[in-house]
Amino acid sequence: MAFFSNDDRTHDFNRQIAALQKQITALSRSASKHGTSAYRDASEEASHLYDEMSSRVADALPVIRKRARHLEEAVRDNPTRAIATVGLAALAVTAVMMLVGRRH
Repeated sequence: MAFFSNDDRTHDFNRQIAALQKQITALSRSASKHGTSAYRDASEEASHLYDEMSSRVADALPVIRKRARHLEEAVRDNPTRAIATVGLAALAVTAVMMLVGRRH
């Protein structure tokens, strides 16, 4: 005579499986709630960041426009110097890219 019959073992396994399924369902619900909350928080934070950046850019636009006008006038007054400066900058960027490319 065996202490445990096959029916007892099967019943015990089925009971454990049902308990695990309930735990998985509860964990899924909890994860869903946390995910929704995290998404909402991240969305609000992104909205605040966008508003702040938009405000800063709007405040800086007059200064940017003024400096762009000054740059345009300088290029118009000294085209040779502007071309030389752009050429020198292009050579510097090319040299840096070549040096970085050799290291990798």
